[in-house]
Amino acid sequence: GELKNYGVWNPVESVAGGQGSLTMAQIYTKHTLQHRSPALGGLMDCLFTQEEQKLDLREGFRGRPPIGSALMSAIALDDSIHAKTWGRFLGNVRQAAKGGEDVCIHMFGSVFGGTGASGVPTVGQLLRNWLKNEGIQKARLNASLLLPYFNFKDHGTKDTGLHAEASNFQLNTGAALQYLSQDGAQDFNQVYLLGSDAKVDYDFSIGGASQANGAHLVELLAVLGLRDGLSSTEQDVAAYTLSRHNQGSVNWSDLPDSAVTRRALVRGARLAVVWRNNISLDLEAADGQRLKRFFVGAPWATRFYSSSSGEAGTLGSPEDKDAKRAADQWAECLLTWLKQLCSSTGGALEQKLLNPARLDVRPTHLESLDDLVYGSDSATAGKRATDVENLKIQLDKRRARGLSPQGTAGLLDTLWELCDQP
Repeated sequence: GELKNYGVWNPVESVAGGQGSLTMAQIYTKHTLQHRSPALGGLMDCLFTQEEQKLDLREGFRGRPPIGSALMSAIALDDSIHAKTWGRFLGNVRQAAKGGEDVCIHMFGSVFGGTGASGVPTVGQLLRNWLKNEGIQKARLNASLLLPYFNFKDHGTKDTGLHAEASNFQLNTGAALQYLSQDGAQDFNQVYLLGSDAKVDYDFSIGGASQANGAHLVELLAVLGLRDGLSSTEQDVAAYTLSRHNQGSVNWSDLPDSAVTRRALVRGARLAVVWRNNISLDLEAADGQRLKRFFVGAPWATRFYSSSSGEAGTLGSPEDKDAKRAADQWAECLLTWLKQLCSSTGGALEQKLLNPARLDVRPTHLESLDDLVYGSDSATAGKRATDVENLKIQLDKRRARGLSPQGTAGLLDTLWELCDQP
């Protein structure tokens, strides 16, 4: 299907407008509130401390869900101020539903901090109310909710101000789940709860741009909830559990729909490694040298590139160069994500999915993939099946089928096919 980018929606920015900062006192115009209704002004002081009322919300909600809920509840998703993000998204949902298509909206968020714990239930309720007002009855609204799976290495000081504290994670989680079970159950069709008893330690951050946690295995499981939700049908109330076969490790068999999941992840990992740490290096080496000489050492390249550019020149067209740069960026991004994913389980849990040592971006050629995937029976598969050189031989055997050279895009498509191993 078609992928659409709706941009990034920041509820704080949408409410703040052009203001330099945004606080609770500004949102609810506390001075006016105290003047018109002293009782309501006093209630606000009971619910929120002075420090919370003056907190600049542009850096997040600092692990305090009540602050986020107060902000989120003041938002109308179909307001014109959200036209560039929610307006386009809701318009596509309306169009799909009216056209008879199955509509499934899946939300992601943690429920142990401030933003996710306040945002997921509140936005979920806003979406459900919007669907009802539009008369869209069959749309499914699902959510993957992350329970605590990390701690902070350090803690804030008295000079840090309000900040998220790991000691409050369980309290925030309990409050969010209690709300969802009592008041939010009617908003969601399916909810996936994912957490980990083996916590990883992240650097302390107050939030905002300074918070850049690496990818975590729990987040992959949350995404697999989306896949399950798309394939599920309406059914009676049911609850399923997910656990590890071995308490001290996580294996491919622990992942939902493990055969399909393993095949897809391994295929992507193989392509990223082969491309960035071998094929791309070959293409770089071809620039500026005699192409006929390069083709002698890399006969597979003749199936995708023409030698008509002369004795010495640039391999491929400008479009091929753009495709190579895009493929390099994709491969580096995927390898970074996979390495973070496979290094996120903490010291108490051994990861047996992919070998992190093989997921680095290298300046030199990598010739073998035999130890990239844990749990692979290389003796049965044969060494040649994991050799990059064998992949190049397979590339050489792929004829152009009477068509002109397919360029970098065709090379990538062919490699994608060859990297698929059930």
